[in-house]
Amino acid sequence: MPISSRSLVVLGAVLLALLLVGCAEGPDESGVTQVVQERLTRALGADTMEITSLRRLGSGPLDPGADGRQRRIVYYNAVLTFGRDLDFSSWDTLNVAAFSTLLGATERGIEGLAQDGNRAGDRVYVRGSVSFERGAEGWMPVDVFRPEVGVATAGPAGAAESRRIIEQINALLANAGDHSLERERIITEVLDSAYTDITLRLDRLDRALIIAGGSPDGEYARVAQLLAAELIAEGTLSNAVQSRGSKENLELLRAGKVDIVLVQNNVAARAMLGGEPFAALGPQYDLQALASLFPEPLHLVVAADSPIGSVQELVGKRVDIGNPGSGSYLNAVALLAAAGIDPAELGAVYETGLAGGLELLDKGEADAVIATIGAPARALQQAAAQGRVRLLPLGAELRELLTREGTGYVPIELPASTYPGQREPVPTVAVTALLASGDALPKADVDRVLTALFDRIDFLRAGSAAGSLITRASARIGLTIPLHPAAIDYYERLSQPPPRSPSPETTRPGS
Repeated sequence: MPISSRSLVVLGAVLLALLLVGCAEGPDESGVTQVVQERLTRALGADTMEITSLRRLGSGPLDPGADGRQRRIVYYNAVLTFGRDLDFSSWDTLNVAAFSTLLGATERGIEGLAQDGNRAGDRVYVRGSVSFERGAEGWMPVDVFRPEVGVATAGPAGAAESRRIIEQINALLANAGDHSLERERIITEVLDSAYTDITLRLDRLDRALIIAGGSPDGEYARVAQLLAAELIAEGTLSNAVQSRGSKENLELLRAGKVDIVLVQNNVAARAMLGGEPFAALGPQYDLQALASLFPEPLHLVVAADSPIGSVQELVGKRVDIGNPGSGSYLNAVALLAAAGIDPAELGAVYETGLAGGLELLDKGEADAVIATIGAPARALQQAAAQGRVRLLPLGAELRELLTREGTGYVPIELPASTYPGQREPVPTVAVTALLASGDALPKADVDRVLTALFDRIDFLRAGSAAGSLITRASARIGLTIPLHPAAIDYYERLSQPPPRSPSPETTRPGS
């Protein structure tokens, strides 16, 4: 059926209206392409990665900025091509978590990154986004942090007797009376401890290889879970258990409740020698390393508009130094000591940790936060994207003092774009996360664990930013305790060239 001229006019008007609506809903495809390419060049250098193709997929509204300006997020799919070799698992370059934030993607929204590095000509496929704010000069890109969506885990099922106990506990909670919150806290605390103990005892009954990680939302727990899952897939009974971190992991290992732990290297050194916070327990001389996993940089954080410019300027200021007994707390104290500052010289000392410290910073109740955590830390990404904080660099003399032999600290830089709005590298120091065990762990188990760790698990595909930094090349960086003899054998065996093929003379018939 032929289309009338009137219909063509109406169709043209509709198309024009759609185009105008598109303009009102953020920049067009070329504008998005330009922003993404500029960010890639600024973060990685010219000719490192080029956009081969980019398709704009649509846009959606965001909450207005602080000044009430309209904001929108524009989604895209892109193909990027490497112009040179680049390894995102290297400790001195942008890692996959920071790279994904740069592109407005999650780790799972990027495909094509290789665990052992990419080569020139390799392609990366991105499902990303760019956020814009509308000003007098049109749409301008802004930093907006998109947190990764968590996945809920199922709880354990129980038999009839277990259900009876659970019903009794529910009755306790229901009949709380005047002290409901306090009763609930006590019950939850006891149940949490009991659940952990039950899990450990059942696993020991099954002769499973048990790995202690960390808090449920942390990288220690994620790496431990991935390692246990891979061991199970290969036929080795295993389980990953959660904990409050390095100190508790080492206590569990000492008690024989776990076989392998993730632990901060300087905390491991203190445990082995019986230093605080392990003095009451005595030295843990059987503690041995299996591998160094990834760096955990020290972050010195101040408000974006703070006049503080160095560690030395913290005298008289209010500083959050982390939870007592944690590795982060010990590192904060070490940093202050290296700078010649006694905690008594601070205006106030808070001991809440990174999340609590950032809240105090926002309220104007703290002037600085010192935290040791894998970079980029999600809480800091969000704060940086909102323009609330900035990072202070550590001077060369201070870094040299902190990284002297035996301390466990290694010099490191947070590359530009590690955090939103970070235009320059930030020199600092880092501790390293270790995979450790007792000296009685059998050689066969050590081989299985290290083979799974380095050869079987695709940490990139699993979405583990910290895990993506685990490589054999960095496995002996920052060690503060002896390597397990089986680990030494493993690394030496793999570092040797393959045996030579027999020469023709030695295979000649009759020789």
